[in-house]
Amino acid sequence: MLALAVALAAAWPAPTSAAAPAASQEVTPDLRDLTAWLELQRARHGAAFPDEARLFYRQGLMAREAGRSAEAERLVRGAAELDPSFVEPHLTIASWSLFREPSQSLLHLATVLELARGNFVLQHALVANLVYLGLQSVLLGLLALGLLVVVVHADDLRHPWQERLTAWLSPVTARWWAWAIVLLPFLAGLGPVLPTLAALGLLWPVLRGRERAAFVALLAAAVASPIATHALDRLATPLHEERAPLYGVPLLENQAPSPSAEARLARLSAAQPDNAFLHFGLAWTAKRRGDLARAEAGYREVLRLWPDDDRALVNLGHVLALRGRDEDALALFTRATQVAPDNAAAWFNASQIHTRRFDYRAATEALGRASALDFDLVKAYQARGADDGTLAFVDCWIAPATFWRAASTAPPAGDAARALPPAWRGRIEASGWPFAAAALCVAVLALVAGRAEHRHTPLRSCSNCGVVVCRRCAHRRRELALCPSCAEVEARAESPDFARVLLLQHARRRRRGRHLIETALATLVPGFGLVVHRRVVRPFAMLAAAAALLAGTAGMTAPFAFEPRVGLGDGGGPAPLVVALWIALYAASLAAHARLEARRRAQEAQLAAPVRSRSAPPTRHAPPAAAA
Repeated sequence: MLALAVALAAAWPAPTSAAAPAASQEVTPDLRDLTAWLELQRARHGAAFPDEARLFYRQGLMAREAGRSAEAERLVRGAAELDPSFVEPHLTIASWSLFREPSQSLLHLATVLELARGNFVLQHALVANLVYLGLQSVLLGLLALGLLVVVVHADDLRHPWQERLTAWLSPVTARWWAWAIVLLPFLAGLGPVLPTLAALGLLWPVLRGRERAAFVALLAAAVASPIATHALDRLATPLHEERAPLYGVPLLENQAPSPSAEARLARLSAAQPDNAFLHFGLAWTAKRRGDLARAEAGYREVLRLWPDDDRALVNLGHVLALRGRDEDALALFTRATQVAPDNAAAWFNASQIHTRRFDYRAATEALGRASALDFDLVKAYQARGADDGTLAFVDCWIAPATFWRAASTAPPAGDAARALPPAWRGRIEASGWPFAAAALCVAVLALVAGRAEHRHTPLRSCSNCGVVVCRRCAHRRRELALCPSCAEVEARAESPDFARVLLLQHARRRRRGRHLIETALATLVPGFGLVVHRRVVRPFAMLAAAAALLAGTAGMTAPFAFEPRVGLGDGGGPAPLVVALWIALYAASLAAHARLEARRRAQEAQLAAPVRSRSAPPTRHAPPAAAA
């Protein structure tokens, strides 16, 4: 205990009122010299350099692409030191060492989780991008599922048009024109959702319950699309500097202070004196630029609006300590520990004031409390001590919960389409309530037309090969309905038994060709093999997962990004992990398809097997052997 007190006394010089070393006494290091910037950070008591950190991070990515792995890792680790709140370096190191050094990867991922716990900007980016990815994956999964159902039932959609056109055209020409009519809505520039809804509505009478559920889900997603747009708009509130009540304040924590930002905040805080976020942001920026008088005034305004905010108390105490008013600073730190006993920064700063006053027992107790609450914070700030032995005070940013409450009550913007990601803008599906009304009208009209068409021309499958037929083209054979092709094959037979053999051979040839096409599509499209067998739940999950993986594989940039683009990588996950996920997805899809195909073939073999007549029981006039 005594050794710790002596160390604290030696670590702190006489009180000073200087806020920071004068910029004129320092030489700005070269942006290619990482070591010099780390030394400057140590001289400034661990001050963060966010812009320089992102530049060194980008240099590390370029070195990695050039094959200089050791240099790349050094630069990326240095970027993480220059700005401890910069998440990308930790994620990059974790991805690079995932298979080489799993322990290092887990350590950096734990650092990311610890940063996310207290960083609203990171929390918001994760939540907003997950919501965006989830909405996009669900919508694309439902759309892809609807398209696959339409593909599987394409003959049911085409056949009524072909029958009508046969009255004026030849069968071959009518077939081609029928396909053109089916495909025309998808090529008319109406987007994929409306034509898919129209097709599924027309197919309603021939769909099973699961497939009808897919149609209803796609319609619900289309009608609810404006709600998703407004949700994304609400999530974009912290991104806009002109949107109340945050006005871009969450982005100030790790931004380099500038006179323009300070002037903007001063103007807004003067116009809105009851907005504590603006006063906090102004005080934060002014303190980092060395304007301690404005910083003190700003934090006092924050405490007028938030009297028991422990973070504002800590920051105001820091400003007063820099101005040489240790007694007032200690009173504020003590009050902060009373308001929030778990605030490690308040205890740590109080220990520095006690050390200045040579009250080593109180300093040791306060430092012990701070270490018990957040040992990493105390260790980090002690490691950042300058060469002269001085230690920096700890500042506290606004609590994430405070930001979340304000963002949840933010008023909606006049034009919610501004919040849409670039990939969604300009598409008809993102036009809001007009598209929702159009989707509902199209679905209702298609349902009415489909039921009317089915009553007028009911469809069924050929009893032999499964081709779609109607009562106009079907050839009746007692209880059987054969397509024209099967009827022609049957007509060539000289006996019923020979006709049965020819029909089975013809059905096998047709089904073999159809199964080859289905297997090829099932190999290319996850979930298609299950859609062929009239399943929809697992195919939807596979298609939604494929949409999410495709967004990462294609390197699509996350729409809610708070980092400068110069500091971002390709946006995808580790390549081995992404490849493994794709392989697992296709393996699950093909395995399910193979299992259902084996079950279907077993059922067909059972139906095609000859039926054995049961032996007659022995009579009393004949012995059992003779009867057998």
